[in-house]
Amino acid sequence: MSSPSSIELSHPPTPESDNECAKLSKPTVDRITALPDAILGHVLSFLPIEDAIKTQVLSKRWLHIWTYSTSLEFLSDSDSSEKTVSDFVSFVDKTIVLCNCSKLKKFGVEFRYEKDYASNVNLWTRFATGKGAEELQLDFDLCDLFESDSYVLPQLLYTNSSFKTLKFSACQVLPKGVVCWNSLKKLSIGYANLSEDVIQKILAGSPVLEILELYYFYGFNHLHVSSASVKKLILRDVWDDDDDDDGDDDDDGDDDDDNDGSGHHSMLEISAPHLHSLEISGSLGDKICQLGDVSSLIDANISFHVKSRYYSDDYERHPNMLRGLLQSLVHVKNITLGDWALQKFLFRITKLYSELELVKLSDEEWLYSLFEVLSTLNMYFGDKFPGLCNFDEKHYWTSQKKAFTCLVFHLQKVKFIGFSMVIIGLGGDGIMSLGTGRSNWP
Repeated sequence: MSSPSSIELSHPPTPESDNECAKLSKPTVDRITALPDAILGHVLSFLPIEDAIKTQVLSKRWLHIWTYSTSLEFLSDSDSSEKTVSDFVSFVDKTIVLCNCSKLKKFGVEFRYEKDYASNVNLWTRFATGKGAEELQLDFDLCDLFESDSYVLPQLLYTNSSFKTLKFSACQVLPKGVVCWNSLKKLSIGYANLSEDVIQKILAGSPVLEILELYYFYGFNHLHVSSASVKKLILRDVWDDDDDDDGDDDDDGDDDDDNDGSGHHSMLEISAPHLHSLEISGSLGDKICQLGDVSSLIDANISFHVKSRYYSDDYERHPNMLRGLLQSLVHVKNITLGDWALQKFLFRITKLYSELELVKLSDEEWLYSLFEVLSTLNMYFGDKFPGLCNFDEKHYWTSQKKAFTCLVFHLQKVKFIGFSMVIIGLGGDGIMSLGTGRSNWP
């Protein structure tokens, strides 16, 4: 005889239980896997290429999906061993052979380059251009190699109208013929020797270029950007090249003009009548910067620092350079000023600029001469290299004999950005004191 429990379980199922079982047994539809290969490849483009390749273990359907990825970006650690770099190069070679996408959005490689890999990189660039890549990034680390060992860009790259964004780092940019980058909107070149002729070729062959960024560069003293399309110029970290400057200046007779008889400084003159945004940051080396026609400029970031070698003329030359820059920017609405200008020389400048609306300061000294015309002042305190700005702002202001009455009668709002705590005391004599709770300040 059956037990009660077994009899109870043997009851015929109800219609409701039949429906529930049917729902549980019905296979789940994988809507993602059902998508076309091209769409799945586009989705995988948002993953690092190593992770995209790992999806091939999901199922047979996913075995080759990653090969349709429209973005291929290969990154290697700069401190990799020689074998690791060799394995990385081999990995890139094998990956691009398996790529099945009809068109690339982005192709980027970052690794410790050696001249023995020139043929491999040539293969990669041919692959990128053949796939119509819109963005190409060749970011190389030369380590201890000489500049002559750096990668020379192949001429086929200069006549490709598919590029919209280009970044070359530690590459030799030497176009032999005309440049044809008809679709290029952003160009970034770093760790390179760039002549004025090369720059003008690039500008002439890039009719829709909007952003030009040069970093860790040398080779020219004059930069003239006449293109109406270029709206933003970024110059970051000028490399010193005394031999190049001396040779050029001696040959053309401009040495006296550039060095003003001192023989220690070369010029960096910038002219860009259609430019809207200008940034000069990082190290300026020993160069003296001057601005020509920047009549359309709206935003200016003057946050560079100058390498001081204690030449006898530095005391006057550097303040005069800064004064000249600010005089050229009198029409600009938004200005960012760096710690070098603020700490060293800015308090000596007494000319008032009535058209300024916004001034950002990246350290603890103040444009007191501008306070008399500003109703709102935004103070931006950068967090890079705080040790370079060992400055007691409270002691500085209380040590001044002159009472800045403009703080009481003109300045209405002061906004501090980047401080964890700010305490402002405005005494009856119009002197402002400032305290900070920033923990990492020396």
